[in-house]
Amino acid sequence: MYDFDEGNNSGGNSEGPWLNFHAREKLDGSMPSRSFSLRTEDGLENVTEKMKKGVAWDLDTLRTGWCFSNGTPGVAPEWVWNTTPARFDQAQPEDRGEDRWKKGFSIRLALGKDNAATWTQSGAGSWAGLVSLMKAVKADGGSGETVIAVLSGIEDIKFAKGGTSAPQFTVKKWADRPDCLKEQAATIVEGDEEF
Repeated sequence: MYDFDEGNNSGGNSEGPWLNFHAREKLDGSMPSRSFSLRTEDGLENVTEKMKKGVAWDLDTLRTGWCFSNGTPGVAPEWVWNTTPARFDQAQPEDRGEDRWKKGFSIRLALGKDNAATWTQSGAGSWAGLVSLMKAVKADGGSGETVIAVLSGIEDIKFAKGGTSAPQFTVKKWADRPDCLKEQAATIVEGDEEF
């Protein structure tokens, strides 16, 4: 009935199901490289084709910051969130041995009018995907409650050692916020309250 955060969850209030971009094929073969999956209680569902048709991105929910995860199953990543997605105002935390903090983000989206999800991920490929989305939004110059953007391609990224791939997005149109995203948004109304 009453929500309360004890402050023990450094990952924030992420709400599933969760979207994930796979730059490489999963070791168990369950997801191909260059694909998107939706992780639910029932396992992974390949949603790459839905991403190609277009999904509604709720830009008001976008958070950016630094993520630390050593990959231990069952252990939630740690997050240091920026005050606003308009600027990286948090310094990169110190590395922990060979494990590094990576740029990451969280954003709510609708894969259909009744299918909300959260894309919370860190790493070079997913970060480049978010940058692609936001550049497309800025170039479009449109406005609305949500942007409908399509997965328009995959970019190969080369580093001095190795490489990765990143999703590329194109704006299709702007639309009202779908009901499935409205249900997730908590509105805070300030006013005089007596106890």
